[in-house]
Amino acid sequence: MIKKLYPGGKEKAFNMTYDDGIVQDIEFIEMLNKYGIKATINLNSGLMFQEFAWFHDCGMVVKRLSPERAKHLYEGHEIASHTLNHPYMDSLSAEQILHEMVEDRDNLETMFDTAVSGFAVPFDYYSPLIEECVRIAGFEYARISETSLSYKPCEDYYRWKAGIFHLSSELESFVQGFTDTDEELAVCQIVGHSYDLDAVHGWDRMEKLLNLVAAQDNVWFATNIELVRYLQAIRKADITGDHIENLSDMDIWYNIDGKVTVVRSGERIDLK
Repeated sequence: MIKKLYPGGKEKAFNMTYDDGIVQDIEFIEMLNKYGIKATINLNSGLMFQEFAWFHDCGMVVKRLSPERAKHLYEGHEIASHTLNHPYMDSLSAEQILHEMVEDRDNLETMFDTAVSGFAVPFDYYSPLIEECVRIAGFEYARISETSLSYKPCEDYYRWKAGIFHLSSELESFVQGFTDTDEELAVCQIVGHSYDLDAVHGWDRMEKLLNLVAAQDNVWFATNIELVRYLQAIRKADITGDHIENLSDMDIWYNIDGKVTVVRSGERIDLK
């Protein structure tokens, strides 16, 4: 029997994807680093330059991090574009959408001295035009606002659905189900904003869940772009009854008849 695995022979993958780059990210990233968990942080560089602030319904001020405060905060995590100014894009032209994407990506790459390969859609509007612009801009994936409530890994990288929103009443059961599932290439991805954790006093709740996941020895903690690239690689492999051939530029992992096996880039292994 052949079962696909994640890097290091891990059976499952876990990721946090949080939006906006606000002051509460300082505490949030500190908590993730404590448990060795990776996140993809989706930023609006235009609002960071302004240190944009607004009032939450609960009365607290939500403020964007300045570039200076954010510069080293997210080291070890992925930076992705979330548009320049977080607009509603339903009324924007292709030219305007591309400006929001490309200008933000270029700013973030300069700000953090790293490649920005992913895009997270602001608000909940997504369309064929936006998807086309994502591809033209050269992003490798687009995370949309809709959630899947599933552990099945994404197959359409330009309509990437996170698993669950972090304020869902089903969050605990969803994470527990992830730790229990034996689904092939199971992935648990939680989406949200760190300011929510202040607004609903949810820090303890989140830390308990992260502690639970971090205690699992069969979970790969990955960013969105790491997930996308690995899934592309392992899906590209040529598998027959006689062999597995790795046609990608990275190593891929399998459980073959109970034995964890790595197939190196370009390698072909016989199964008989």
